[in-house]
Amino acid sequence: MSGAYSLTAIGGLIEKVETWNPIRETPDDEFAYIDLSSVDNLTKTITGNQSVVGSNAPSRARQRVNAGDILVSTVRPNLNGVARVPDNLDGATASTGFCVLRPKATKLDASYLFHWVQSSAFVDDMVRKATGASYPAVSDKIITQSEIPLPPLDEQKRIATILDQADALRRLRQRASTASTPSARPSSMKCSAISPLTQ
Repeated sequence: MSGAYSLTAIGGLIEKVETWNPIRETPDDEFAYIDLSSVDNLTKTITGNQSVVGSNAPSRARQRVNAGDILVSTVRPNLNGVARVPDNLDGATASTGFCVLRPKATKLDASYLFHWVQSSAFVDDMVRKATGASYPAVSDKIITQSEIPLPPLDEQKRIATILDQADALRRLRQRASTASTPSARPSSMKCSAISPLTQ
């Protein structure tokens, strides 16, 4: 995978995310809160959120997110709880149980990064580095220090488009199929697809 393109730490390719304390700053106002249970690790989407009053905010409600940000759950990395923030949750607050990745537009394509954090290469790396027997987790630092193959931006977009199309086709086949045999793990498929595309 790194034969043609250098591996680069994710941390150097993302923007800093704003943090805040709703209990102190807006105790009487409601805000949309995305906790770990809001992410469906199979569909890789945010399937719900809570409306929370600032004074009742959970201690983990600290990270302001923008539409397009990528949320990576830091707990139980084997489950690969990742999702992109949709437009309707722009400005929402995410749990500190997520590492929020906001790509620098001039360096890293968001769709390319989103596919990468679903790849078996990324998941296996996180599983190896997780600590805690009963509640395995990784830190934001471990995620941001992990490396991603970095083609030129145009090539990243081309790869992401191919993987988007493959995902759409896979979803269509899953809906059309009546077979009970489970389909290939998306992360495995992405790893095998990204490898030749980045060589």
